[in-house]
Amino acid sequence: MRKINFLLTSLLLLSASFCFGQLRGNLASSVGLSGGYVEDGYGIMGTFNFHPDRYRYFQISVLAAIAEDKGTQEIPYNIFTIQPGIYYRVFVAPRKRNFSLFLGGGGLFGYEVINNGSNELPSGALINAKSQFVYGLYVGAEAEVGISNDFSLLIKANEYYHINSDVGNFYPYAGVGLRYFLF
Repeated sequence: MRKINFLLTSLLLLSASFCFGQLRGNLASSVGLSGGYVEDGYGIMGTFNFHPDRYRYFQISVLAAIAEDKGTQEIPYNIFTIQPGIYYRVFVAPRKRNFSLFLGGGGLFGYEVINNGSNELPSGALINAKSQFVYGLYVGAEAEVGISNDFSLLIKANEYYHINSDVGNFYPYAGVGLRYFLF
């Protein structure tokens, strides 16, 4: 009986180590940084991606937007959001495989600061909008051009839908940056 238990335990450990070794060979992580345009201003985005395989990745990103509404009065605002999501590869270049296109989306939550937290403008006018927590959804596209084994050029476009924003429900981001593969 001891011999059978020993054999079963050994077989289980060997198969588990083989499976985890195979799984670890396919896993990868990457970080990215991009800067670009948001509605009425500029934004910077940092991303962390977990790649369980070559066809998809889970992403958590942070967006900081600095903008100014240029209506009848100029009203500065900032938006800071965190976006968890998932992306799927929809195209890869057939020859060198150094270009890929990914589509994805997810949720978002964050905070918007309107007029640096003040409801009074320098002219003395009052605004009804207030700084608040925001939440919503987003869809995105990422094009990736391989530069080396570790780096790739990143072209990113997201469209955000803020459910409860005083700035506006739809909010675009388009940027260019670099992605670095950790392992």
